[in-house]
Amino acid sequence: MSDSIKFLWKISGEQGEGIDSTGHIFAYNAFKNGFHISSYRKYSSRIKGGNTTFEVLFSENEVHARSKNLNVLIALDEKAILISKEQINKDTFIIYDESTNIEGINDVEAIKIQLPLSKIAREITGNTLSRNMVALGASLAIFKNLNYEHIFKQIEKRFSKKSMNVVENNKKAFLEGYNLVKNYINQNNLKEIIIPSISNNKRMSLLTGNEALTLGMLYAGVKYFSGYPITPASSILEMMIKNIKDFGGVAIQTEDEISAINSAIGASIAGVRAATATSGPGFSLMVEAIGYAYMTETPIVIIDVQRGGPSTGLPTKTEDSDILNVVFCGHGDIEKIVLFPSNPYEMFVYANVAFNLAEKYQLPVIVLSDLNLAENVYTTNYINLEQIDIKINRGKYVNNDTKEQYLANFNGELNRYSITDDGISYRIIPGTAGFSYQISGNEHDEEGFITENKEVRHNMMLKRKRKLQNFNEYYVDHIDIGLNPKVAFIAYGFNFYYLLDVLKELHNKTNVPVRLIKVITIYPFPIEKIEKLIDNMEKVVFFEQNMLGQLRRLYYMFNGTKSSLLINKFDGEPFYFEDLYEQVYKLIFTNVKI
Repeated sequence: MSDSIKFLWKISGEQGEGIDSTGHIFAYNAFKNGFHISSYRKYSSRIKGGNTTFEVLFSENEVHARSKNLNVLIALDEKAILISKEQINKDTFIIYDESTNIEGINDVEAIKIQLPLSKIAREITGNTLSRNMVALGASLAIFKNLNYEHIFKQIEKRFSKKSMNVVENNKKAFLEGYNLVKNYINQNNLKEIIIPSISNNKRMSLLTGNEALTLGMLYAGVKYFSGYPITPASSILEMMIKNIKDFGGVAIQTEDEISAINSAIGASIAGVRAATATSGPGFSLMVEAIGYAYMTETPIVIIDVQRGGPSTGLPTKTEDSDILNVVFCGHGDIEKIVLFPSNPYEMFVYANVAFNLAEKYQLPVIVLSDLNLAENVYTTNYINLEQIDIKINRGKYVNNDTKEQYLANFNGELNRYSITDDGISYRIIPGTAGFSYQISGNEHDEEGFITENKEVRHNMMLKRKRKLQNFNEYYVDHIDIGLNPKVAFIAYGFNFYYLLDVLKELHNKTNVPVRLIKVITIYPFPIEKIEKLIDNMEKVVFFEQNMLGQLRRLYYMFNGTKSSLLINKFDGEPFYFEDLYEQVYKLIFTNVKI
């Protein structure tokens, strides 16, 4: 994919000025024009004030990785130029307000359009709140062939709750900016940015990772969700509270993360699919309860939307540094299943996979995401909510409706923690007629009664261990770009798609064949699948967004045999396409270790 068919639009301003709304409106309009979308939102750890930006990368082909080749910048605050300087070039259009003193505006070579944005907004609405809509209209005028009809639909959707007067004023503000720049371009003999007229018949969805994951959980049958607000997982809780009643469920905001996970465990014990969501610091508070879920053999799904750590770290920046923590967390011998989907569509699909695995193996399942995937909007495979085919597997689920079939197939006394060949007992739901048992985080016998008997302890430990000994749900995928590749890259999450963009471009320019491996099942670690995929490779490269190369460390912990290299980044922001391309190129064509 070449830069000639990618277009980058960006708005920069103060938090609280409608930057996020403006970015989403532009992204949606480009999406409805048939383009693939990848966005990037950057904001500070505060409610109002401080710089925030919203980038929308759009293309007629699939596009994922951030770009430095900026086409249009709306600069609404003093720092906009300084923050975006490495993306600005001589062909970049910069729209800025004549009433704002933009630092560095005279130091950059670009096409600068100074407009009375605040003045126009004040004339239309009586205040400057709608200057972002004036600027949005101005920016659309620069793109030839980019229809703006869906802008109005989004304005109606976002502002109709306020009043129709607000809706109409924002439309007027948009058109005023649009017409002003159209005239400016004609009068100054400037060339518009020509957008290809495309007929993209492929149906796509435009979603954030959190939106897709929430939808996935709802359609997977989650009936109880509890959480405590924390960036960047809060929107999952908000969407659950808003929507779960329509699916016959309950969502609550608890007083802290400890309450959130324990109440979800209680709901699961009662027989319903239950989940919670958090980020690194909140996950740390949940660890003891994760051990309790393992000991009581209670299915539970925990979402960890990663951000920069450790401690409070970088609350509004992205990182994938919780991998080792979620795999090994918990005192004592404890195992869990860890998944890391790579795009919004997979977030939707693997929500149900997570519940199925949790209920099949009766243990905690952790679904990893990160801020970049969770909060930014992307085009993804079409999710047709009217034709959903969700295959739900509740495992050895025993209630009044199913107990007879289990009793008929079970030789001996049926207890909640019965010793079985596969280590998985019968999950008897409280209230099932004829059954009673104890639940405790202490070691217990088959009926759940606390014990310190060494033989019982030994047998129960081995029983729980057997659950994952025959685990075979390893989700590992790969793409070969070119024939007979000798270089393999290993990635997870949305990082996979950043690499995909780069490796496709590299192959187009150099014809070098490469293999790109996507690891979704993080634990149990899919060592055999990975070893098979890299067996004949001359170079193996892990691509990670953390300092330690945590997936790479897991590979060697589980007896990986290949030497490997690491490309990583850990400053809180994803790679730019151009920077990642340079690193990949050097690594493939030289012996330089990155």
